[in-house]
Amino acid sequence: MKFLISNDDGVHAPGLLALYQALCQIGDVVVVAPHEEQSGSASSLHISQPLYPHILPSGFVAVNGSPADCVYLALHELYPDTQFDCVITGINSGANLGQDVLFSGTFGAALTAQLFGIPAIATSLVGHRIKGNGQDQTSHYEMAATEIVKVLTKTPILEELKRLPYHVLNINIPNVDTAEGIMGRKITRLAHSLIEKPVHHMVDPRGRDAYWLCLKKCQNVPTTEHMDTNINTPIDDSISGSPERLCQPRADNNDNNDNLVIDTDELAVAAGYISLSPVRLHHTPASTLSRFSTLAL
Repeated sequence: MKFLISNDDGVHAPGLLALYQALCQIGDVVVVAPHEEQSGSASSLHISQPLYPHILPSGFVAVNGSPADCVYLALHELYPDTQFDCVITGINSGANLGQDVLFSGTFGAALTAQLFGIPAIATSLVGHRIKGNGQDQTSHYEMAATEIVKVLTKTPILEELKRLPYHVLNINIPNVDTAEGIMGRKITRLAHSLIEKPVHHMVDPRGRDAYWLCLKKCQNVPTTEHMDTNINTPIDDSISGSPERLCQPRADNNDNNDNLVIDTDELAVAAGYISLSPVRLHHTPASTLSRFSTLAL
C-alpha cells in the first residue's frame, strides 16, 4: 500500500514520526507536512503567497503552509503520478472530538485529500500526558500508531472507506498508558459540547487588550456502562440523565438514523475505546431542499 501522511503539529512532531514508522511496516510512506505548527488552520489554503517545499535529511518534505496546502501540493505537484491508497493525517497531539473537526488542521488536511477522491483518515491521541517530553510521550504515540495500523490491516474499514465518496474517517485514540488499557473500538458520531470559555481576555505588557481563542469544552462525566465492544453492534442511544446528552444537537430526521450506531466520540474515548467517526461532507439532504423550496422567497 502507498500512504501520504501530513499533520498540523509540524514536520518534527513525535506523532508524525510514530505514524510514519508504523505505516512503513505495511507499505510505502510519503511525508509532506508544515514546517511549523498549524493547529486550528482547518482546510485553509495559501492562495496569496507561494509555497516552498524543503526536503529534510529524513526524506520528509517540509512546507511553509497549512496542512491542507501540504496535501494539495503533494497530490498535484510533488507526487502527481503516485496512486495513494490513503491519506492519513496526525497523529494529532490531543483530541479532535465533536465540533473540533471544523477547526482542526489535522482533519482539514484529510478533507482536502477526500475532495480529490482519495480515502482519508484523520488521527488524534487524546490526553494531557502526551504534552510532556521524553520517553513517556514517545511510547504513547507509538501505541496509538500501532492501533491505527491494526484498524487498517485487521478490519475492513479502509476498503469500506474507498466506497464512500466525501467521507473522512476521524479516529481518536483514548487516554490510556498502554494498549492493554484500550477497551475496543467504537463506530461513533461526532458529539457537540458547549465551549467553556470561547475567548480569554488579557492585557499585554504594553497595556494593550489581547485575546486568546479557546476550544476547551465544558467538563461532563457521561454514563458509559451501556457500551458494547463489538465494532459492528449498534449502540443504544438512551442515556437518561447524562449531562453530555443535553449538549447534543437534535437528530436529523432526514438521515434515516434508526439503523446507525449513534453513540458519540466523546463518550467512546471517555470509556477507553478507540473512536472511529465517519464524517460525511458536502451533503445537502433532498428533503431539506424540498422543504426550503416551499418557502416564499
